[in-house]
Amino acid sequence: MPHTIPISRRLARDCIACFALVAGLVLFDAAFARCQTTHPEPGLAPTPPMGWANWNHFFCDYDDQTVREQADALVATGMRDLGYKYVLIQECIAPRRDASGELLVDPVRFPHGMKDLADYIHSLGLKAGTYTDIGPYTCFSNPRYQGSYGHEGQDARTFAAWGMDFVEMDYCNRLPEHTGREVYERMAAAIQATGRPMLFYICSWGNERPWTWAQGKAQLWRIDADISPEKDRVEWANVVQRFESGAREAVFSAPNSWNDPDMLEVGNRGLNAVEAQTHYAMWAISAAPLWAGNDVAHMTQETKAIYTNAEVIAIDQDPLGAGVVKVKEDAAGLEVWSKPLGEPGSGTDAVLLLNLTDHPATVSLRWSDLNLSGEVRVRDLYAHRDLQAGPESFQEELPAHGSLMLKVSGTYDWRRGVIYEAEWPGNVRSVAVSLLACPGCSQGYAISMNGAGPGELPAELQFNHVAVPEPGSYQLTVAYTDSPIQSDSLQLQINQGATKQIHIHDRVHGLETLSIPLNRGVNSLTFLYADAPGKRVNIDWIRISR
Repeated sequence: MPHTIPISRRLARDCIACFALVAGLVLFDAAFARCQTTHPEPGLAPTPPMGWANWNHFFCDYDDQTVREQADALVATGMRDLGYKYVLIQECIAPRRDASGELLVDPVRFPHGMKDLADYIHSLGLKAGTYTDIGPYTCFSNPRYQGSYGHEGQDARTFAAWGMDFVEMDYCNRLPEHTGREVYERMAAAIQATGRPMLFYICSWGNERPWTWAQGKAQLWRIDADISPEKDRVEWANVVQRFESGAREAVFSAPNSWNDPDMLEVGNRGLNAVEAQTHYAMWAISAAPLWAGNDVAHMTQETKAIYTNAEVIAIDQDPLGAGVVKVKEDAAGLEVWSKPLGEPGSGTDAVLLLNLTDHPATVSLRWSDLNLSGEVRVRDLYAHRDLQAGPESFQEELPAHGSLMLKVSGTYDWRRGVIYEAEWPGNVRSVAVSLLACPGCSQGYAISMNGAGPGELPAELQFNHVAVPEPGSYQLTVAYTDSPIQSDSLQLQINQGATKQIHIHDRVHGLETLSIPLNRGVNSLTFLYADAPGKRVNIDWIRISR
């Protein structure tokens, strides 16, 4: 994920990059190393998908009519026109299969069949989603319902015939002789083979870390366990914990690559009005999928106002797709989080002030924390009004568990630069690169560019979101790791122009700096590596500064 950082954090990061031990460096398996992670644009999910899902509020106490009423409500409330397009039908769908293995839908719950229900959803300008599991049975145990293990191709064709636009695959009843990844990859291939565009959601509860291998196979994946084991009720602590889990893997948030902290509980029991608003804002600034998990046909005006806040939704749907970064925490529970909007270094950020304590408290922010200077403009996205900004800082008293979502704009300080993570999925990678788990790296990962054999194309890593405000000469710093040999085989190409060498020194960690010309607006920086097989260069991040 491209992001900006304060100078103190940047220096700390550089120190880590230079001195951290590499004993823990672990290459992910060869299958990922040979997977190409380029994404067709705009793809099926260029921004986080939005919609409604039945599980959190209804569990299996729903039927065909329930789904139709919720779909109708998405239209009547204006939620559809704000982006809530998917209607997800979760669990308790097909209790049996026929002699040929075809799914038999519950005739009591769905008296008109699934295709008829999907057709109705489509008639409203919405999209339909269904649910299955990696095991032979789904998670609901009494009675049992059919999972897709051993029937991945058959079920994918069935879902396509029903007219589904979305497939969720849960993680229950996994057979011990198979990993979840095996089954998920079979289903991903089966979905693609149908020829019908269907989003694929890997609901593995964070198991097997799908964010490290599922790009190009699925568009979204769960990063933790269910947000609540109870129907129509959630604990505040679970909301905070899921937000923090997503933040740990925020570097993997990008178009067609979304971390899902689970469905929203706004409108369900367990949260007061302040907590519900904070919950929604946490998900929005995280670029999380926004699944309304309540009864949208019977919600209060207060709940509706949270779900239909167009300015907060715009933060979630920002096309850059950057994840959230913690800017500061002056005291335990008093936190500031941000993410860049539009492009890194644009000078416009979404900012979330959080008070996670159990008492009112003031949360403060200095503009230098965001690398901003000059006249700074601040907009309160809850109240839909511009605020008076101080010359150097801003502060607000927040209630217990309260928050304030801001859009902050100013002049970006290019002397301090922008860091772009090599592992961000929005970058373009060739088949000769692999993801490297690297405890000493800035976000815990790097990209390994592997040597090419005779007749093979060089490894390629392209940063294609390098945006600068003015044309001219900029400083490029390349942070590399675990590179114990000297090499002049790493080449840099700027905007499809001529290439230049980047020298890798004989050290474990290093920083190489050079001056490069950039155009105003978006540029691409392509690294090419064509050393001998068995050799590699590992790139942690690059920084662009003036």
